[in-house]
Amino acid sequence: MRKLLCCTLLVFRAYAEQHMVEYLLPRGAGRGEIVEVIFHGLDLDDPREVVFYRPGIRAVGFTSETLNQTTRTANGGSISKAAKVRFEIAGDCPIGEHPLRLRTGTSLSEVVTFWVGPYPTVKELEKNSGQNDSIETAQLVSFNSTVNGEILPGEGMDRDYYRVEATKGQRISLEVESVRLGTLHYGGENDLSIRLLDAKGNETAANSDNPLHGMDPLLTILAPTTGSYYVEVMQQIFSAPRQGFYRLHISDKPRPLAIYPAGGQVGENLSATLLGDPSGELKETIQLPNAPGNFEYSDGAPSSNTLRVSSYKNVLEGEPVTSLPAALNGIISTKGEADVFNFIAKKGESWRMRVYGRTLGSPVDPKISIRSSNGKLLQQADDSTLAELGFVSSRSTWHIKDTLDPILVFKAPADGDYNITIEDTRGQGGALFVYRVEVEPLTNSVLTHITYREGYQIPRLTGLIVPQGNQWTLDVQIAPGFGNQYKGDIELEAIGLPRGVTMQAPRYKAGTTVMPVQFTAAPDAEQQAALIEIFAKAVEPGVKLESGSRYGLALVNRRGLLPWHMVFLETYALAVTKPAPFHIEIEQPQVPLAQNGELTLQVKVVRHNAFNGAIEMQPDWLPQGLSKENTVTIPAGKNGAKFTVSADSKIKPGEYQIAMNASTVGGDAFSGVGRIRVSSPFIKVQVTEPYLTVTLLRASVERGHRGQITGTLKHLKLFDGKAAVTLKRLPNGVKLVGSIPEIMSGDTQVVFNVEASEDALAGLYKEITCEVTVKENGQLVKQQTGSGILRVDPAKARSATK
Repeated sequence: MRKLLCCTLLVFRAYAEQHMVEYLLPRGAGRGEIVEVIFHGLDLDDPREVVFYRPGIRAVGFTSETLNQTTRTANGGSISKAAKVRFEIAGDCPIGEHPLRLRTGTSLSEVVTFWVGPYPTVKELEKNSGQNDSIETAQLVSFNSTVNGEILPGEGMDRDYYRVEATKGQRISLEVESVRLGTLHYGGENDLSIRLLDAKGNETAANSDNPLHGMDPLLTILAPTTGSYYVEVMQQIFSAPRQGFYRLHISDKPRPLAIYPAGGQVGENLSATLLGDPSGELKETIQLPNAPGNFEYSDGAPSSNTLRVSSYKNVLEGEPVTSLPAALNGIISTKGEADVFNFIAKKGESWRMRVYGRTLGSPVDPKISIRSSNGKLLQQADDSTLAELGFVSSRSTWHIKDTLDPILVFKAPADGDYNITIEDTRGQGGALFVYRVEVEPLTNSVLTHITYREGYQIPRLTGLIVPQGNQWTLDVQIAPGFGNQYKGDIELEAIGLPRGVTMQAPRYKAGTTVMPVQFTAAPDAEQQAALIEIFAKAVEPGVKLESGSRYGLALVNRRGLLPWHMVFLETYALAVTKPAPFHIEIEQPQVPLAQNGELTLQVKVVRHNAFNGAIEMQPDWLPQGLSKENTVTIPAGKNGAKFTVSADSKIKPGEYQIAMNASTVGGDAFSGVGRIRVSSPFIKVQVTEPYLTVTLLRASVERGHRGQITGTLKHLKLFDGKAAVTLKRLPNGVKLVGSIPEIMSGDTQVVFNVEASEDALAGLYKEITCEVTVKENGQLVKQQTGSGILRVDPAKARSATK
């Protein structure tokens, strides 16, 4: 099942890069509608397909064009292209956020979003700021419709007014999507508030923030009289808007603010109470799906309420907990209330306990406490981290409401009675303070994720884009789930790969968290995009791992890497694109790479279809302890180059797989937008201990004179023939003189002749080292060794000869 988890934020960092798709318009539409959607960005020629992470939308009729003017973005990017496509939205399309990507003939865009609502769409008529800024100019809108609007730029604050006609007692429900739209990758903050005014312009109700939607406002009232009502939409705090789009839903449908109980057992008909409607509590029977997890419930409201579905029965507040696992449900209905659930556990039993409150849009800030039957506090938690909740592709600077819900693992210290206490951390309470605690057995789990270290969407580093007949290699990380106890080796398995596409992944040794994974598309693989999953599997026989794929992204990002809206996906998008104009290969080295040594890799380019352009190359992953030179450019018309990698003294000897990633030039080098990228097949690099070590004895030399530095040799590995040994990091004014010393296996020392010029700077130099060059299998192998001290002395005064 394709799943997504969406979270809106509280606070933010800046970054500068290009995006293939900067944003799309309109920001949403209604069920059953057909709408032309325009993608704005770069490198949008030859659009072919839209990859949707949720069902219900079909994209057809692709065209592209170059814009008359290039627009600069706040993060240093630019917009010069547009791709047009028609979205056909099914009548039963799931409502809410639909993450998607655009595939062109040569690339796959970043994730952007499109929103679907249950009502017909109305376009805001205002063209210029000020045309719709009063109740006298308010645009008439029917109930159960959605306005696609925009806070327009200008010197002052733009206010939009809409008029609805209501009868006394009729429900007026208003709901805005603005921050949650995540229109731009960076910037575009659009924190709105709404007011409902009566026919005389008096405020009837207002909202800016709420527990259900965070910074996006909503309100519901029953009309006190028959007549005209006016909806005012404006920024909460004025700032010059940039792509300040919003969607305003106006309806007379119930808008639950909470549901009790907050979930149920798979497949059951849940008898639920809808809370928060101004008419009072509403009773509803909700058919739950047959799969555990989050369930998005909506019955006419423009957005859903999240319910939990689990494999075990509900226990409601006040009922006994007869056995575990179980799902405990309650409401902290008054200030200072603490709900207690008693349970029995045997010594050594481990239970994972996760509280759901803020995650579901409840205003409760829950705290969980575990006590023994005599009241002794054994464990307590009131918050969690994103990684603990399974958002392993997140950044430490990202903050979402879910982390206000605690999670813990309780291991019973003895057979006996225990209790779980749930309370609000602040001592607050109320009719909407619904919570749910899922108590389940501890399981081993390891998740995969594809994450750039700064958390951005970087096609070069996080995009699965594979040209026909070629390879692409990127880093895939693994992370343990909360409470995981498995510490052994891991292998990966890909599910859903298109025909003709294969994955090659090395084994993750215990303790390894990231490795390069290579995807290869056969020459006859169909050009297409697919949603795939990558699972972790335990190498150790008999060990069962729960696993899944995670991909997190930030929208409306700001300085400090503190975005306002984030999307978490549970599948990866992979695209097979048109053939690249070149292949790249690394010649398998015939010699090992020694610790503290260097290895020169021979790289070969095979060009196709008269392609003669320059090519940039570098490996995007090397094991810890290996380093690389900067990006190497293969000049236009050339078919090869050399690339040097170096090993430090701490890298563990063994065999490592590496690949070279390469791209055409032009476009944006960092993000890879506007470039065609391929990888070489993997090669194996054998890291070994060094051939020898050199210990340099302390030496001195006078300015204007010669001296000697002696090194004692310790052989660790035999070599044939002679090896050249030279000095590195000599101070300015000091040089080797004479021929470079050569040694053979079995030699015990080496002597270097040095000379200091008359203007050499006197002093003590402590970082003199050696470079040893050994010839093996016709290839030169270099290693660094030794650390010595050389003192440069002033020239001594000498008496004249008689």
